[in-house]
Amino acid sequence: MTTELSERVRPPLPTAWKGWMAAAGVATLLCCAWRLWASVPVFDDEEVLLFVAPVIAVPVLVWLVLVIIAGVRKYMNWWRWGLLVPGFIIATIVVSGFSVPGRIGWQLARGDMDRAAAECGSLESGRFGVPYQSRTVGSYEFHHIGGGPGGECTFFLSRYYPGVTSGFVYLPDGRIPTDDRDHQYVHLGGYWHYFRR
Repeated sequence: MTTELSERVRPPLPTAWKGWMAAAGVATLLCCAWRLWASVPVFDDEEVLLFVAPVIAVPVLVWLVLVIIAGVRKYMNWWRWGLLVPGFIIATIVVSGFSVPGRIGWQLARGDMDRAAAECGSLESGRFGVPYQSRTVGSYEFHHIGGGPGGECTFFLSRYYPGVTSGFVYLPDGRIPTDDRDHQYVHLGGYWHYFRR
């Protein structure tokens, strides 16, 4: 009974407040989508966080001010709108944490990557006087591709050039690389692994 009474006493949400909260939610959603999309063509893009973080700070600050205003004024049902921004951010963190965008990009390029690994010797560059040569395979842009013993093929992503720090490695001998102080590996199924420094 007292809950019903207190809900009746609280003023309804003003349209302007809803508009600003919707704008903060949309801006946050766009920033989160930018973060997720950036990982599709490079598997895992931590560098984009340097750009997303300052941009997303603006809608989060607007959201925080609006939540404080709603809390002070005790608007009725303000929390429904107030959950948009943190909901988008939490969902993005969870989806990124499991590398979902990168795995989607990988699945889209998998057939092309298998064919490129089979032709590794002809795609190889940067050895024996052959200059480095960029190549596109599927949705990935590689700085160079290098072969190794037993059919091993390493694809170095162009994303962080000149400090190429990530890529894919094909190990047909079934060897499972282990993390060391220079590289971390993520098994992608079959003979494929993603690596990064």
